[in-house]
Amino acid sequence: MCPTFDVLAADASMLGILRWMQLPRFEDLAGSADATLDLLALALAAAFRPVEAARALATLDGLGAEVVRVLDGSARTPRAEALALSHVLGTVHGFTGDTEQYDRPENSMLDRVLERQRGLPILLSVVYVEAARRADVPLAGVGLPGHYVVAHFGAIEPLLLDPFSGGAEVTGDAPAALVRPWSPHETAMRMLNNLVPAFRRRGDLTRALRAAEMRLAVPADTDEHNRVRAELVALRAGLN
Repeated sequence: MCPTFDVLAADASMLGILRWMQLPRFEDLAGSADATLDLLALALAAAFRPVEAARALATLDGLGAEVVRVLDGSARTPRAEALALSHVLGTVHGFTGDTEQYDRPENSMLDRVLERQRGLPILLSVVYVEAARRADVPLAGVGLPGHYVVAHFGAIEPLLLDPFSGGAEVTGDAPAALVRPWSPHETAMRMLNNLVPAFRRRGDLTRALRAAEMRLAVPADTDEHNRVRAELVALRAGLN
């Protein structure tokens, strides 16, 4: 039987760790060059609903510790580290894509993805990246056209994994120019790009507008911000 996140959470609770913590506003984090992906993702979720951030962070800590235990005593080659991540997250805990309700907003909320072990490719990749960071594994998100994966950048050639497919290795030739580490801010922008239409399709224009406005806090080039502003105009017109 795979370990449950309630067990991890209970262990943390014994140490007095699990309590409601005050997250910085997403806009404040987005303005910081040092913002980590886990906090950006949780602050993003907290802009729409209450988030028990300490529990989510403790879960990520526990997942990272499991990866370390799997690697303990073995040669830390890039392939071994990648396999350890896919084993812990994909096989043991069953993180995989939500193929039934792909674009539901919950699939873009890190705390809910951690609880359900289901989500969009980009949020599942956040779980992989943050568990890897805690295990000192050089993993980063990689944005591809129409998909988002992770890559181990410690080898001569990046080793790509697909968290949406349970951590399976990505085979085939991905365009070399696109296989680069994405920054936390680039990833947060893409997460918001997913949320805007997800809310719109459900008729929730208020939250769609909030998600669209949040994108202006994320560093981006002028063309991207102009595109966001144009979309904001359309969304605001829909509310009138």
